[in-house]
Amino acid sequence: MSLAQERELPKWKVDEVSEIEEKLRNSKTLIIVNIEGFPADKLHEIRKKLRGKAEIKVTKNTLFLIAAKRAGLDTQKLESYITGSNAFIFSNENPFAISIFLSKFKLKRYPMPGDKADEEVVIPAGDTGMTAGPILSTFGKLKVQTKVQDGKVHVIKDTVIAKPGDPIPAEAVPIIQKLGIMPVYVKLKLKAAYHDQLIIPVSELEINLDNYVAMISEASRNSLALGVEIAYPVPEVLKLTLGKAFMRATALAGEAGFLTPETADAVLSRAVTKAYALASSISGKVDLGIQVPKAAAPAAQEKKEEKKEEEEKKGPSDEEIAGGLSSLFG
Repeated sequence: MSLAQERELPKWKVDEVSEIEEKLRNSKTLIIVNIEGFPADKLHEIRKKLRGKAEIKVTKNTLFLIAAKRAGLDTQKLESYITGSNAFIFSNENPFAISIFLSKFKLKRYPMPGDKADEEVVIPAGDTGMTAGPILSTFGKLKVQTKVQDGKVHVIKDTVIAKPGDPIPAEAVPIIQKLGIMPVYVKLKLKAAYHDQLIIPVSELEINLDNYVAMISEASRNSLALGVEIAYPVPEVLKLTLGKAFMRATALAGEAGFLTPETADAVLSRAVTKAYALASSISGKVDLGIQVPKAAAPAAQEKKEEKKEEEEKKGPSDEEIAGGLSSLFG
């Protein structure tokens, strides 16, 4: 739009452009939102939720682009997103923080024909407040047990008519609305964010926190296990490393028969196990004059030792990792 055309704008449009320009100059983050078909009352609820964090405004695309150009934004990057019905969120917070904030709360609305349920749809038992008549046949189609009392339709027991992800029966829509049931979630459809002269498309803007938590947890476990293995010189890591080294040394001493006060239990235990194993193998040929335990005992002991060695190879336990991580990473 040329300067001459801008000057010909009605006063309310000039004021609107000035207001948006000021918001853009005073905001570090801009988020473009698709509001086509979005309920106006729900947009008002979101506006209240954002209070103190961001401001949301609905305006014409042409007026926004004029204001964006005046504010020094790269309108060529923005133009492909400024189509259809839009709302604009202005904030000084990180765009990812705003995206996460918007994803945390759920707004609900009454269903329309063709909608799918976002949560279980239950027709509750009790007085529906509906006058008996043709509506009874609708309840019958939905397989909802009813009775007529004082001219009103009463539902006999709670009845599920749709589970999450199921299409909501079209004939049920008027009943659901009459009963005040809102099984459909409303969510703003983000298009993109503009931050520090960069466009962030919605595919990168919406973050799955659960996936990130799992990835960070795995990376943390691996980093601590590596630190233990290489004896990284941090007190919390060395504590785990020394414990692991002690267990390995004790096992080696037991195998070699190296006897010290610290290794006595391991050495003697292994020697007894081997003695019983030998006695068991020759008990049928030589009378040793002793009661030889069942062969299962040494086998169980060996399995126990094997399990212990496997645990040593695996590294620190989850509890040790959690304690070590809190110290390593604050």
